Amino acid sequence: MKKNGILGKSVMALALVSVGLIPIGVVAGAGSAGAAGTVKVFMIPKFTGIAPFTDAAAGCKKQGKKLKLNCLYGGPTTGSATDQVNFINNAVSAGDKGIFISNDDAATTNPALVRAEKHGVKVVTFDSDALKTGRTVYIEGTSTASIATTELDMLGSQMTPAYTGSFIILSAQATDSNQVTWNAQVKADLSMSKYSKMTLAAIINPPTDSAADATTSLQSALAANPTVTGIISPTTVAIAAAAQYLTTNNLCSKYVLTGLGDPNQMAPFMTTANNCVHSFALWNFNQEGVVAACAMHFVLAGTLKGKTGQSFKCNGVKEVVLPGQTVSAGAAVVYTSANVGSAGF
Repeated sequence: MKKNGILGKSVMALALVSVGLIPIGVVAGAGSAGAAGTVKVFMIPKFTGIAPFTDAAAGCKKQGKKLKLNCLYGGPTTGSATDQVNFINNAVSAGDKGIFISNDDAATTNPALVRAEKHGVKVVTFDSDALKTGRTVYIEGTSTASIATTELDMLGSQMTPAYTGSFIILSAQATDSNQVTWNAQVKADLSMSKYSKMTLAAIINPPTDSAADATTSLQSALAANPTVTGIISPTTVAIAAAAQYLTTNNLCSKYVLTGLGDPNQMAPFMTTANNCVHSFALWNFNQEGVVAACAMHFVLAGTLKGKTGQSFKCNGVKEVVLPGQTVSAGAAVVYTSANVGSAGF
């Protein structure tokens, strides 16, 4: 997800700690002590102010109440691994026992995460992984395999002829680990017979995860690749920016646009009046937060070490650690005009 990765600026009305109330450099957990007997843990998104990340925080908070975890939440207002480091350090200083983080740049945040773990703070990543030396386990919203095939099927089924043509990937900045992994899987899956007539012309990595840079990068990519007919954008910020650009320039009939999006942001592009996007996908961020909270509970208890094959129960469901110290929170959900209004964000 990212912010990018997956993700605009729609704000959910949740009782969460807003980054606006936690300036960079101020102790992350200040003024947010939990009830007696609870353990403070802190969730750091790539950036705040978008529904998917606040939905993950809501899931953590909901499940945390069952597990005596006080899930606090805050992070940078824009994508910045350097600012994430400040939040990591503040959480350690505040005495938080665990940190959840969706990494903006794993190489940049890793030294701070390693220091945190040396101070006894447990780290569970979600949405976008850290280096393995900086966390115990990674909770992915859905599997990389599911994302890649879902994106290719959404795009290919809308091409004319079906599953035939050239496309680009409008991604997030090149340091976003989840994006890199997903895009690599898409490239690998093109060798499958089903996708043999689909060609990836280019992967576009804007310099930042902003709508403005996504738009500028898209314009340049389309000019440089005049034969493409499809766009996959596996980040909520970029797919919404692309939909707006295509709509404004009357290009919706020329390009098939799909990828990973925030239902709130994408719904306006799936109406009868503006049918620019026919389908996109995402996973259940609330459930990702729930599973992350369960994982943190067992990591703090010392029973979950992140070893392949280990398992734990989360609301009665068995969750299994896959290779790469990864736990998948569920399947990808495809949204069309028929179900986008019931997404629940």
